[in-house]
Amino acid sequence: MVLKTWPHPKSRSIGLFTDLRLFSEALELAYEQGVITKQELVEDIPQRVKGLLFIESQSARGVEHLLRELRSFKWIRFVHPSPKSMDNAKYCVTDEGKKAFELFRYSKRDFLRLLTAKMHDLYTIPGWFIHRLWAINPKGQGEVIIPVPPRDWRPESREWEDKDWTDELATQTKKSLQIIKNVTTGAFPIEKDVWIGKVKEAWNRLSNLKRRKVAKSTNAPQSEKKEKIKTYTPRRRLAMAMQETAVKHLFSNEPPNSNARDFSKSREPLYPRTYMAWCPRLESLELIFYTDVHPLAPGRLIFPTSVFRTSAPKNKFEELNSIKNPHEKTLWLHRPGWESMKELFFKALTQEHQRAYTRLGSLYVPLLDVRDEVCRQLRLSAARFDNFMEKALRESLRPESKLSISVETDIREDQRSAHRLIRRPVLIGLVPHFLIAITEVRDVERIAR
Repeated sequence: MVLKTWPHPKSRSIGLFTDLRLFSEALELAYEQGVITKQELVEDIPQRVKGLLFIESQSARGVEHLLRELRSFKWIRFVHPSPKSMDNAKYCVTDEGKKAFELFRYSKRDFLRLLTAKMHDLYTIPGWFIHRLWAINPKGQGEVIIPVPPRDWRPESREWEDKDWTDELATQTKKSLQIIKNVTTGAFPIEKDVWIGKVKEAWNRLSNLKRRKVAKSTNAPQSEKKEKIKTYTPRRRLAMAMQETAVKHLFSNEPPNSNARDFSKSREPLYPRTYMAWCPRLESLELIFYTDVHPLAPGRLIFPTSVFRTSAPKNKFEELNSIKNPHEKTLWLHRPGWESMKELFFKALTQEHQRAYTRLGSLYVPLLDVRDEVCRQLRLSAARFDNFMEKALRESLRPESKLSISVETDIREDQRSAHRLIRRPVLIGLVPHFLIAITEVRDVERIAR
């Protein structure tokens, strides 16, 4: 019997950008202008907001990656086959690229499905990643956690030369693993000693990297030399070591529940660096959901919102014929209709709001926290949650509604810290919302309405 495997990726050079709107925006510019250059894209691609961060313009490197992928998709081509310099290269949209852009104008959802097929054909990762999640934790519906240090560990900065692995680092590494195993079973299958040993190896590797130079102040004279960084934050370095180790362990070619001590020697389909780009991409494609703000466990929670099956009910799933696993099962996206999920959605929404209200003592609670847990329970994508949230708001306005739901664009101060700044907002009518309040409507109030 021949063991069927995933096809070898045609490319591993994924662009290190995460906003999939860049593909359609670049195609539009090429479509309308006829010819584009890298510099024109840097200047003309619209400004955008990522979470709470304003991005004034795209970097030249990001645009270079974008052009490379568009060429790989055969959506653009060189005007001149052999440009002397990539910086001066001119590109025009191909017939296939024109069809892709016309599809975008007709149906943004169909365009995303085309992007999914293109990325899977080129990189293999979209389908492989979903298959891998289910293989890692089949009993937990593919739920995995990429650990970070415990939240209450806030060490002071160290001098750059003070880089030795210490008992404190080992303790925090062990503690993080233990918390995760107490919270959920199967989300990070690895033995304690293997985990600590591999994180130590990653820490030592990161500690011996060349020191970066500190950026000069805007008022500094041109002749002033940049100084090398003198200190580092142990928490950040340990988090990076944990991420590197976890990604190598979970997404290597070893069996998912293996505790082999040499798993880092296998050739990983997914690298720690590209993992950071793939998570938001796969989320935008509605294949997974992820959050860095798990209520109990320190780390990134990832779970699939899609599954490989021979068949699935069409009122709950959408079939992606272009993606099949080695056993010829097709990938299905979990995209249930509102009527079939309305009751469950309202129940999960009100339950999670009540929990946040009890914890915070405030009627208006972080909508993103509520969203994360509702999506986890119902296995919804972020885009599907947006759609359901909009429908729930309309339902709450009906005279017979038993709930009053209000959402706000205001932002709590604790939502502005660290990784919370780049969290995907809840989009209702394309407007980002961050707070939610839910109250029961009494009979007298209902009559008055």
